[in-house]
Amino acid sequence: MAEKIDRKQLKRPDEFQVVAGKAMEWLVARQRQVVTGAVAVAAVALLAWGFSAWRSSRDAKAGAQLSEALELASRPIMGEGPPPQAGQETFASKDERDKAVMEALEKVRAGNPGTIAAMTALAEVGFHKLAAGDAAGAQKDLETFLAAAAKDHPLRAFAQESLGYAVEAQKKLDEARAAFEKLRDLGFPARADYQAARLALVEGKPDAKAQLEKVAKDYPKEAEVVREANVRLELASLPPLGPTVAPAPQQTPADKPAPKPAAQKQAKKPPAKKK
Repeated sequence: MAEKIDRKQLKRPDEFQVVAGKAMEWLVARQRQVVTGAVAVAAVALLAWGFSAWRSSRDAKAGAQLSEALELASRPIMGEGPPPQAGQETFASKDERDKAVMEALEKVRAGNPGTIAAMTALAEVGFHKLAAGDAAGAQKDLETFLAAAAKDHPLRAFAQESLGYAVEAQKKLDEARAAFEKLRDLGFPARADYQAARLALVEGKPDAKAQLEKVAKDYPKEAEVVREANVRLELASLPPLGPTVAPAPQQTPADKPAPKPAAQKQAKKPPAKKK
């Protein structure tokens, strides 16, 4: 009985053959649609590859423009520092160099939207505005950068701290404190604690020195933070500057009063007469 069952099973078509046969029938009946679909899939794949190649080329071009813009910031100013090397271009003044750098950075932003280079240029614009004293303009650019840049952008932490300084420069200490506190979320707790202690010192809080000492103690491996905290402590320990008294100007021969003429000298009193 078992042998008959096995023979019947052997005579049955294999499951794979059944499925494969039905698939072939479907393909034959719809050969045109299948070929059209395959062409469409190939076109999509080709388009994706082409977009990736175009984007890589675009990013490379934007990166080259950013590099040129940043190179302008390192060019020497005529008459300052060591003499330039042979053939090295210079600027006539710092204002001229700053203007050229800003124009180049803005060109990178406008011509390469959506690229990493454009976002980096935006951050650099904020840094330059802050250094030039335009705190409000720096705040706007840095906030835009932080809202749009990728979380792993290498300038994110530096931009966050610069934003705190830009807000602080506008006397908005509560907003500055909140901006500095976000450094903790970016993996820089030492910087966050240092800035909190520094602001406490700015506000004249009695425990500011203790906060700075704690920062130096809690983060011994953060050499830069420890150094800045110690510098602030030293400055806070200096006596307050008292009112300075200007020294009396020395009299010149022209300032000295002229001697009185002999006729104007007081006459000597005659001796008293004897009685």
